[in-house]
Amino acid sequence: MLEKEIREPREERGIPGKQARLEKPEKQEAKISRRKVLTSLGMSGLAFVAGSSMLRAVPGVSAMSVTGDVYEQADKPSVSARGTCPVLNVRDFGAVGDGETDDTAAIQNALNEAQHNHYTHVVVPRGTYKVTDTLRIYRHTRFSMEQGATLLRCHDYSFMVNGKLNASFQGYEGHGDIIIEGGVWEGNILQYPDDFNGFGLARGRNIIIRNVELRDVVSAHGVDMNACENVLIENCRFLGYRDDTPNQTRNYAEAIQIANHTKEGFSLIGVFDGTPCRNITIRNCYFGASGTPGTQAWPAGVGNHYAVHNLYNSNIKIYGNTFEGMTFAGVRSFKYTELFVTDNLFLNCNRGIMLSNPQANTESSKDADGVQSGLPQSGRNIVISGNVFKGTLSENIYGAGWPKTNAVYAKMESVIISGNLFEEGSISHNCITLRWTHNVTVANNLFRNQYRGMLLSYVSEVSISGNRFLDMKTEAVYTEEPDADYQDKGHTSGIYVGYNQIRRCGRTGIFIQSMDGFRVEGNTISSPATETDNTRSGILVANKAKNGKVAGNTVSKAPSGNQNQYGINVTGTTSNVQVADNCAEGKTAAVLVQGSSNFDGIYVHAPNGTRYKMTIGNNGAPVFTQG
Repeated sequence: MLEKEIREPREERGIPGKQARLEKPEKQEAKISRRKVLTSLGMSGLAFVAGSSMLRAVPGVSAMSVTGDVYEQADKPSVSARGTCPVLNVRDFGAVGDGETDDTAAIQNALNEAQHNHYTHVVVPRGTYKVTDTLRIYRHTRFSMEQGATLLRCHDYSFMVNGKLNASFQGYEGHGDIIIEGGVWEGNILQYPDDFNGFGLARGRNIIIRNVELRDVVSAHGVDMNACENVLIENCRFLGYRDDTPNQTRNYAEAIQIANHTKEGFSLIGVFDGTPCRNITIRNCYFGASGTPGTQAWPAGVGNHYAVHNLYNSNIKIYGNTFEGMTFAGVRSFKYTELFVTDNLFLNCNRGIMLSNPQANTESSKDADGVQSGLPQSGRNIVISGNVFKGTLSENIYGAGWPKTNAVYAKMESVIISGNLFEEGSISHNCITLRWTHNVTVANNLFRNQYRGMLLSYVSEVSISGNRFLDMKTEAVYTEEPDADYQDKGHTSGIYVGYNQIRRCGRTGIFIQSMDGFRVEGNTISSPATETDNTRSGILVANKAKNGKVAGNTVSKAPSGNQNQYGINVTGTTSNVQVADNCAEGKTAAVLVQGSSNFDGIYVHAPNGTRYKMTIGNNGAPVFTQG
């Protein structure tokens, strides 16, 4: 039996009361004279131009180089970094960094200077800085923690938020042009166990978080990103997570959440109109465990679990990261468009990549005003390439659109899966599962030691080519329509399986069923169907498959032990299937073609245009049948 359909978690943004614990009402901020600050720094009457040598004190970072890091030069937004930029050391504001003194006010006062300067660079030297409230960072600020600097969270709320509580911004006009870099951000959850976000971001553009180590978050996110544009998170380490909810209901939380801005999701800063994130890059980060007692690796590394009807988070690039031991999925998109997941390592995760989409009549099918659309929607334009998946417990890639009726459904659109390595997979789950998906390319991947290579349900216009399948426990490619309400309605159609290599599989190499329009050609299959002797085939076309061709394939049986019954088997429950020019072996027979409209042969045409099926009789003579 095939495994049951995955049941996705409830689509909810947070748990009841979570937002109230993430932030508390702001206290009146202590004021400090800007002139006194500059005097204390020896800078009275002096300022540094953005990009000066002092601003380049952190290796590899030019001052306020946000847009230059997120984009190539030609795509760079027109954001000016001109102006003066004082460099402020938090020690000069009274920070001690001994792990005992409360340094919150000193650090916040340094950050507040951004409200008086066009650009501000705040530096945190080596030391351990106790903070007892959320820090607020404002536009045009670079916050640099030197090597050996640690922020010790000694309160029940987020580490840092871009802006003041209850500020109202539209679009991406909130606090942006921000760099947060360096340091260990210690959640200290054994002392302060309430749920919290590491960083809260909303309505900002041109934001960089880099070289940060965030340790231990409870029931929320490392970075909760809402309605942000042009964001780069790179070279960071997201370590440790604990789910403190009843019955472990936050077992899908993302270290980096990329989300629409809704009140249910992030109520700290308005307006709540569902504005999505766009132009987000996550690269060269590590997601895993911290080793703190009572914690685990993150459930999910990057993604989301909620959507807003007709609004899409888009242009999301996830490059060169390592996801180790994720208990839900390394990457879990939710109706993303223009999603690129490239050159990552997925190591011992529950799932590698999960492409989720909202069903009809759920919270995620409501529009920004909360009006129920009653419709499913799905993501589109997804590229998964050059990744390595090793030791995955369930699917390496799982993607599903949703139907509402046979006439109303939302397939995922335009998915490319290419050049990936799938190694040491699950013993009971498919390597790739795709349901309700249109326009799919699966090319040049290596599948090794997997339960099943691919399972496809209700997919259309699919090309599977140039892949290598080595040591599949069951099939390399398997199609089906398991739901009675949607069977034989044309939802599964137009599949091409060509020029793949399949070596050693326990069951049928390529199993085509419930399919309208297919072509299986040029595949090389050796040692198929070794789970039992003389019961399965190298290629099987069955169960109402129609309008297809099986041509130019090579099937060779195992040299010893259990062997396949037929090289190619087309059953009588199929129609209009042509078999031609194959080189096949089977223990019972090389090829078996049943059904009145199916045949093993070729089409030829007479000079008058009449078409004939040419087959071969048992005496070796050609047989011509008009049709």
